[in-house]
Amino acid sequence: MVPSVVDSHDVAALYGPAIDTVPIMFAIVDADGVILSTNETWSEFGRANGIQMTPDTLGVNYLDITEMADDASARQAADGIRAVLAGEQPTFELEYPCHSPSMDRWFLLYVAPFTVGGSRYASVAHIDITARKQRESTLESAYDICTDVDRTFEEQLDALLELGRDVLGTAFGTLSRVYGDEYVFEAVTAPPSADLDAGTTVSIDELPNCRHVVEHREPLALRDVEADAPELADPEWGIASYIGAPIVVDGEVYGTFCFYGLEPRETEFTRWDLTFVRILADWAGYELERHRRTEQRNALSTALPDPSFVIDAEGRVLDCLADPETMVLVDDTDVLAGQTLHDALGDDTADSLLATVRTALQTGSLQSVEYKLQTPSGDRWFEARVAPLETRAYDPESAILVARDITAHKDRQTELERQRDELEQAQRLNVLGREIAKALQDTQTREEIESAVCTHLTESDLYRAVWTGTRESDTAVALGASAGLGEVTPDSISPAEHGLAIDAIDSSEVQVVEDITAVSTASAAEADRPLLADRSAVAAIPLTTGETTYGVLLVYAPVGATIGCRESDILADLGRLIALSIQRVHSQQSLLAATTVKLEFLTPDSDGIFARLSADLDCSVTLERRVPTSAGNCLYYVRVSGAETDLVCQALREIPSVASCTVVEAAAENRAPLLEVTVDEISASPLDTLADYGGAVTRAVAADGDLRFSAELAPDVDIRAVVEAIRETAPGTELRSKQYVDQPVSTATDFQTRIRDGLTPKQAAALKTAYARGYYDWPRKSSAEDLAAALDISAPTLHYRLRKAHDAVIGALFDSETGFEGLT
Repeated sequence: MVPSVVDSHDVAALYGPAIDTVPIMFAIVDADGVILSTNETWSEFGRANGIQMTPDTLGVNYLDITEMADDASARQAADGIRAVLAGEQPTFELEYPCHSPSMDRWFLLYVAPFTVGGSRYASVAHIDITARKQRESTLESAYDICTDVDRTFEEQLDALLELGRDVLGTAFGTLSRVYGDEYVFEAVTAPPSADLDAGTTVSIDELPNCRHVVEHREPLALRDVEADAPELADPEWGIASYIGAPIVVDGEVYGTFCFYGLEPRETEFTRWDLTFVRILADWAGYELERHRRTEQRNALSTALPDPSFVIDAEGRVLDCLADPETMVLVDDTDVLAGQTLHDALGDDTADSLLATVRTALQTGSLQSVEYKLQTPSGDRWFEARVAPLETRAYDPESAILVARDITAHKDRQTELERQRDELEQAQRLNVLGREIAKALQDTQTREEIESAVCTHLTESDLYRAVWTGTRESDTAVALGASAGLGEVTPDSISPAEHGLAIDAIDSSEVQVVEDITAVSTASAAEADRPLLADRSAVAAIPLTTGETTYGVLLVYAPVGATIGCRESDILADLGRLIALSIQRVHSQQSLLAATTVKLEFLTPDSDGIFARLSADLDCSVTLERRVPTSAGNCLYYVRVSGAETDLVCQALREIPSVASCTVVEAAAENRAPLLEVTVDEISASPLDTLADYGGAVTRAVAADGDLRFSAELAPDVDIRAVVEAIRETAPGTELRSKQYVDQPVSTATDFQTRIRDGLTPKQAAALKTAYARGYYDWPRKSSAEDLAAALDISAPTLHYRLRKAHDAVIGALFDSETGFEGLT
């Protein structure tokens, strides 16, 4: 280096001592990275941190030291220094942590090359940036608190005060509000022993430091109040150190954001400390101002729920008088002010509103218009009422627009229209139902029933198409009668229609889809398209009565029409009517058929109460009759063989669902006792299913835990459907045999003859006289005494003959010998 002489001074000789005074660790390394020179700060750092080698590390290869360190920053430093020495980059900078056991530290490594006498060297400086890093960390923490949406404003304030206490090293942190001469602590963080809570109110004269901040509207920082500003010392609180800033809301001082301690600080507050407190105070002021405006807007919106705007002739919003969120999708009044209607709304809506504004200005009269907007809560309807505004505060051609939410009115109007249409549809469907009921009275077969229903439904123009089906498998139905579909085959039914029909059969509830094409598979294949390819609402109605579902009826509404709840209920009733008609023809066919199908079933390990009883007591239970009552329970009349009657009754009474067990008929020679068992819980029975299909149960016996029963049905009944229906009620049931049996045809005359044959002449005379004289009317036209006098017999004799006659008639009706007809 060429010496420089300025005013007879050797400047180069001054460099070394000068660099030793700089509080930056400085060293010079040669092209190989060997340390040639260090300053005093470098050596002091080495001694303070226990460097094993010489603290100044002269002669040590700095690259070797950094590469030996197991640290990513050290390796980066080595690579950067090497790149500078090799001339690959002009300078190198790296921020890195260098923490000690007692404190966290950060440094900035700065490396720059220079050349002397043709040789390349580099200056290496380590600058302590711990203070800057700590400030950055503090600001990051404050930012995280201020932007934490999961915290309330009060929780954010408490967290910021705690942060300020920690950073500034003070005992107290408060946010306070000034009301005239009163000073209210609104947020407080203090030591647990301090007697200071949020809500405490004192005179501002007791706190001269805060009064000074409020009066002068400027921050204040005092390391030692008594020494630095004795006029601000207070004997009441004893505040010895203070730093605070004013909180300004809407241009006025709201209060103070301050931190203080009861002992003087060892060090002065820095400019950074004061700036930090001012930042916190400014944020608090902004949030308080925002909360105040939100509260004002909410109060105005509550008092005047209709949003109001001042708009000029060009459609520009000059002012917002109430919350605009119900009119447009903005969150802030300030955002909407200055915009045009076209900026905030769709073109069609904006055009309509602007035309209304201009009409009001031209005519000088009140104008109104309705419009619809899409909001986060859905579509909403508004009525805009516009009146000219004559004031100098705004543009000469301006108007006030009040937007009234009429969504509820529109909804009521739409609902009334829907209810009216639905009521008209229901009335028409009810009339049609009565016509169908009349038409079904004379039907003799299921095919006639289904055909009549399909014809009536389509001829009424209520439905475009109708078809019936029965379950074919778990995923498909077999096509029955149809109307309105033209030529249709089973293969024409799409998977979506199969699925809809199966859902109705499985759930025994009406299933409705608004658009059958929307639930169909998008495919070019013919089989994937529904029977009616255009948009149509479809209802699948189960043909169900009791526990038996005979099939399904699908109806297709006209294009654009819907099938509502009221219509679904009426369709469900129609489905039950059809099912009852099918049940009726099955029963008629069973009664009138010269040949019946006799089926025998076995339900092994049945979970019925009588099957479990037979297994527990090793007995046999024959069910003679089952009588459901209006009270909701059911009476079972059974004969039990192979077990003591008392033991059977005791076992039955211990079953939770059994309400009572009574001996109706004691055991006799070659005849088991007859018991009456009252059951509270009526569960589905396979005997019900057989009755639904028109079957007559001929035998039902439980033994060894198994239930065996048999029935006779008409020969044209779908046996497979019967078996599947029974298995749904009693899983595991097996069809053990099926045979065709000839049976004599019994007419009504035969039945009457059988009854007369069972009566003696005296019994018949008593019964005929009682009927003729109105004894069975209510109120009675003749008493028992009148009848006895007419027959010239005593009253007890009359009652005896009538009881015998009643027994004969009822016995013939219910087949008292076997009772099997009454099992269901």
